[in-house]
Amino acid sequence: MRQDKNIEEFSKFIIKEAGTEVPSNDFVNNVINTIGFEISKSTVTIYKPLINKQTWLLIGVVLIGLGIYVFASIAESSIMLQTIDVSFLNRFNSINIFEKMKLPTVFVFSSVLFSILVLVQLTVIKKFLNSENSI
Repeated sequence: MRQDKNIEEFSKFIIKEAGTEVPSNDFVNNVINTIGFEISKSTVTIYKPLINKQTWLLIGVVLIGLGIYVFASIAESSIMLQTIDVSFLNRFNSINIFEKMKLPTVFVFSSVLFSILVLVQLTVIKKFLNSENSI
């Protein structure tokens, strides 16, 4: 308690010693001019979508085409999924881990599509970050 009182007295003494500063006569005008300069210096950010309308249209057409292809292939074939034979890998004289492995078509298509989309996303993000750094 005693220490708090000493700190309070010391603070009051320092504040009295420092005194108050009086701003110059044109202080308000200087502040307003500075604010006006900062406002005129700032640029307006224009919204630019990351993916433009043509790209969305292309993505939509591709998805609709894939949907039509999948429904048409299901109607033609049985409900069982077709498999892709990877036995051609046995020609390599290495470990025969792919000897009896057959991958479903859906898995292969989804893996390829996922890989393509990852590459597209990486290039779009790289282009976006490069444009952000150049501004």
